[in-house]
Amino acid sequence: MPAKRCPRFTLVLLLAGCAGCGQSGPEVAPVSGRVTLDGQPLASADVSFQPDGAQRASSGRTNAEGRYQLMYKRGQPGALVGELTVRISVSREIVRNPPPIPARYDTQSELRREVKSSEENVFDFELSTDAK
Repeated sequence: MPAKRCPRFTLVLLLAGCAGCGQSGPEVAPVSGRVTLDGQPLASADVSFQPDGAQRASSGRTNAEGRYQLMYKRGQPGALVGELTVRISVSREIVRNPPPIPARYDTQSELRREVKSSEENVFDFELSTDAK
């Protein structure tokens, strides 16, 4: 005797299989750019874009030319869409005698940028050690 087909069971399996098909999680967009300090490329600088609140920050490290690309999490480039605080620092663990980065770019950052989902988000930062 052949097995009976159950249309409801088949429908449930199809719906369950499609439940994970859509994109889930926050909206993220690619972000890249260049960082200079007093007109010179800032190598090995950590660049982070932090949303307000407790959401995950995106970060990247500059190369020898001062260029960076942000990563939201492993395997996912970009940053959350919206208005974000930018922090730029150089770790003593990475660079011997790092250049002095004023607090207005790091711990007391005044830098804000808006990441948009429909645009290429290229943000260059021309930092200065001069007091403003």
